[in-house]
Amino acid sequence: MQLIFLSTLERRQDEHTATAQVSITEQQGSWRVLWNESGIDGRSQQDCWYEGINWREMLQAYRQGLQVKRIEGYFPLVDTNLQFSFDLGKQRNALMLQYYAEEHHSEELFEELRKWRRQQASKEGKSAFFIATNRMLHMVSTYLPRTVDELQAIPGFGQRKTEAYGKELLEIAGKLERVTSFPLDWVIAQIQEPAFEAWLLLQQRSREQQDQQKEFQRRKVLECIAAGFSLSELENEVGLKRLELVRLVEELERDGYDTEPLLASELAGLSAEELAAVNSLFMKHGSRLLKPVLTDLYSEDELKGKDLTSLYEKLRLQRIRFRRETPAASLSGGADGEQAAG
Repeated sequence: MQLIFLSTLERRQDEHTATAQVSITEQQGSWRVLWNESGIDGRSQQDCWYEGINWREMLQAYRQGLQVKRIEGYFPLVDTNLQFSFDLGKQRNALMLQYYAEEHHSEELFEELRKWRRQQASKEGKSAFFIATNRMLHMVSTYLPRTVDELQAIPGFGQRKTEAYGKELLEIAGKLERVTSFPLDWVIAQIQEPAFEAWLLLQQRSREQQDQQKEFQRRKVLECIAAGFSLSELENEVGLKRLELVRLVEELERDGYDTEPLLASELAGLSAEELAAVNSLFMKHGSRLLKPVLTDLYSEDELKGKDLTSLYEKLRLQRIRFRRETPAASLSGGADGEQAAG
């Protein structure tokens, strides 16, 4: 048996330090990844993370096992190329601001900001996360900006968002007394590196799980479209809201999948004249924004009492077909994910 790789790791436990080793061995073409951990009582426990002949599977088992252990607080005494590492560049400082804010924000102020976001999203007909993400609200409720320049120093708040929402956000943030200051360089010195690395690992695992869930949803939606499901049936089958499903259908169409069976079913209630009128307005206004198309298609009196959500949904679905049949139209802008604006 050949020892290919060996690394020693430690974890602080109150006043004690736990030691462990992870090793990779090879014998006659068979790989093994072993985890040896010594408890406080000195007893050793061994776990086999992988045993087999596939090099890539072995490395995957090693990396996944090491992620779990690092989340538990184990860190290598000497980092190696095989260890999980983060090459984040300039993004690292922004992530540190996010991490610190998750740990130190005012929960009361955060909830007030969430309430404001719900009201604003309802007013604009947008999803809440298009207004501001939870992480952005965590940072506002931690760093308590007082000026537009300070708000723009928080990752995610560019000129457009500060122009749209800055006044209200600063008013809400101003309700709490501030004991910290801007610029936020001081945050980095307050962060314990091992805890931050463990947080980064959790973020990666969460993204991987989200990616897996997204891929499952994509496959499920394609199967259901091929089987002739309606949007209502897809809601029950996939567990996504209608607007989320339409966005996913847009994405699938852009990736080259056939979504026409669903479009034909959902747009069957519109006459050929109505569809032609919609296409004509897409040619006139471009296909990025839906509001100009809607306001040209119906008068104010005609819109009274109508379900705007349903109307926008029909326009989004017809836009998918229009962009497929008129490729040059896609140059006027992609789907922006905002119900009221497009």
